[in-house]
Amino acid sequence: MTHIEQARGVQALGPLIATYGKSRSFLFVGWFMAALFAVVGLFVLWLTTRIGPNFRFGGDVSLLYAVGFGALALGAAIAFFIWRLAASQPAFQLFDNGIRASGPDGDHVTLYRDLEDLYTFFYGGIGYRAAVNAPWTFIGSRIHKFGELSERLRALQVAHRGEVLHQQLQAGKPVTFRYLEDSVAQSKSMVASRDMNFPTFEMALTAHRLQIGQKSIDIGRIANINTNVWTETSSIMDVDGKVFHKVHPSSILSFDLLCALIARQQQAMR
Repeated sequence: MTHIEQARGVQALGPLIATYGKSRSFLFVGWFMAALFAVVGLFVLWLTTRIGPNFRFGGDVSLLYAVGFGALALGAAIAFFIWRLAASQPAFQLFDNGIRASGPDGDHVTLYRDLEDLYTFFYGGIGYRAAVNAPWTFIGSRIHKFGELSERLRALQVAHRGEVLHQQLQAGKPVTFRYLEDSVAQSKSMVASRDMNFPTFEMALTAHRLQIGQKSIDIGRIANINTNVWTETSSIMDVDGKVFHKVHPSSILSFDLLCALIARQQQAMR
């Protein structure tokens, strides 16, 4: 990206809303554990200098040296791991019109109006991308105030991207949402890996109908969309109380946006 493009991107982002960096609690716990092992190691090594008439050790002194230096090494390894993990974790800035991720590989800007796919990991974490062929950007749950960041990002996508798609629907054009197989979403709810190299399938939303695979339903016949956290299912219910479609809650990309668009279309039809 050239300096001119960067300047235009910053200008398009608008005023800054908030900045989210590394989790202080995660860093504190990590450094505390590293310091604890280091103190234990130093204490054990100090004990080896006190062995004498007033302090006897019945075992092999080399065992104390092994424990002491081992604890020091473990403390150093934990400190190095925390440092590397913190250094690799990008910071995120939410602006009025877009989000900027700043990390070791540079800055990446995405406008909310262009944010097509947003994947919410069932047990924490978010991935987003501007298009199906664009790289994913991931926000880990160890980010400071992750819950606030997650809620704001989803709401901003609904507001900005939702307006773009609403205008598209009003012009008589369908909009497309992508979804993963339920088996993929279920596996990722157990192991929240950042591997998103899975095939996606498309569902189409028009001003009057929602089509998923070979099934379709009038927008006016959708009663509500229920999510059961315990069974990890989201059910699209019709006005007769029947289930039109059931999926894993994280199967559909940009799920909040889809729900908001359906509700907006229903409101416009009344």
